[in-house]
Amino acid sequence: MDGKLADVKAIVYLRISQDRTDERSAVDRQGEDCRKLASVRGWEVVSTEVDNDISAAGKKQRRGFEAMVTAVESGHVGVVVAWALDRLQRNRRDELRLYELCQRKNVVLAFVKGPELDFSTAAGRLVADQLGSVARFEIEQKSERQARAAQQAAEQGRWVGGRRPFGYEADGMTVRPAEAAAIAAAYDSVLYGASLREVARTWNSQGFTTGQKRYKPGHEGEPSLWRADSVRVVLMNPRNIGKRVYKGETVSDAKWPAIVSEERFAAVTAMLKNPARISGKTGGRYLLSGLARCGVCGAPVHAGGTSRPGVRAYRCTASMGHFARRAEPVEEYVEAVVVSILSRPDAARLMQDDNRPDAEELRAQAVGLREQLDADAVDLANDLMSRSQFRALSAQRRAKLAAIDAMLADAGRVDVLGPLIGAEQVREVWDSLSMSRKRAVISVLMDAVIIHPPGRGTRNFNPATVEFKPKGN
Repeated sequence: MDGKLADVKAIVYLRISQDRTDERSAVDRQGEDCRKLASVRGWEVVSTEVDNDISAAGKKQRRGFEAMVTAVESGHVGVVVAWALDRLQRNRRDELRLYELCQRKNVVLAFVKGPELDFSTAAGRLVADQLGSVARFEIEQKSERQARAAQQAAEQGRWVGGRRPFGYEADGMTVRPAEAAAIAAAYDSVLYGASLREVARTWNSQGFTTGQKRYKPGHEGEPSLWRADSVRVVLMNPRNIGKRVYKGETVSDAKWPAIVSEERFAAVTAMLKNPARISGKTGGRYLLSGLARCGVCGAPVHAGGTSRPGVRAYRCTASMGHFARRAEPVEEYVEAVVVSILSRPDAARLMQDDNRPDAEELRAQAVGLREQLDADAVDLANDLMSRSQFRALSAQRRAKLAAIDAMLADAGRVDVLGPLIGAEQVREVWDSLSMSRKRAVISVLMDAVIIHPPGRGTRNFNPATVEFKPKGN
């Protein structure tokens, strides 16, 4: 074999499962050993492919592995050098793919920690199969141990490591004040009606990044900016209320402190799961777009442009639209009415909610239901109840939990009127609010704003053409 492999070209493949500091020291050590082996054997290393921080048991695509396969397929290399067999393979599919390719292209696999595998001989293929089976067994056994350890850590509320969670330090336990404040503010913003895109823009403008690295050509290694989908992941994470999750289920109270209350979290997650919000039907760039209704047919009113540059109009969205009228006078009147309502001496009564649920009692009920679910699982395992009984009880308890989560969401909704009630200058506070916040205030105060056609030939704004339906009327 030594003579056969003299003066051939080699490709080096390197991989480690975890590199939490992104320092690449382990793959660098692998690379030194592999290149030393190639030098001793007289092989010319034409390229080195690397998969850093990619688990053998995972499903993430290995770019370096695919590049190595392409090089072998091209016929330009005669040897693949790796540190050990388990650095190359991670499942039976990839193993067979590589083995068949090496046999077809007459390529040898050489390892720093292991023998050379020559697929041109039956003996070489037999050894490869045996070593592959042992490597797969060790990978699967390690995966089972890690899964059980992760489950135990989750049940005990511990953090087992990984990428630093946004809002916390690298230990996963200590709150990072600036980021935690940004997260708490984001929950309020969403409850006030802000979009996830607005939150992303705010976080980016404040200098926060996702902590992940870009892989876009020309930007490799740069920190990624926030987007709506990445903000959603953060806000939907029970970690922010001090809960430990395992495989999508909340299993324990976490050891780290919470950033927001359970009520606030439940309220925001309920909003983000709303199909109307997901489909983009709840937003609006203008004050009354989607909030107002046509006084003739009841259809939603949307804002749009006119033939005159810079002039906006509100239009009935029915197929036979009943009006199109200038937006500014309507908006000015609506804002004046809202400010007037919030400036009244009795405005504080608008914040009263005699039906608000007792959050503490709801949390206690939720804890009791989860304990009952755990006890039911133990009874099933000990044959103290049948599977049909378990399924029926589980469905009942989970239905009750869902109802409690909904009530907690109601308890956590922010009083969007808070900053306006009792303010010395309500108008100044109103003018300082974002568009989404103003829309949220109108939604709290009004069941509907009804816009009627102005009438033929009417040039001046008539307040009688804008009607209000206050909440509770």
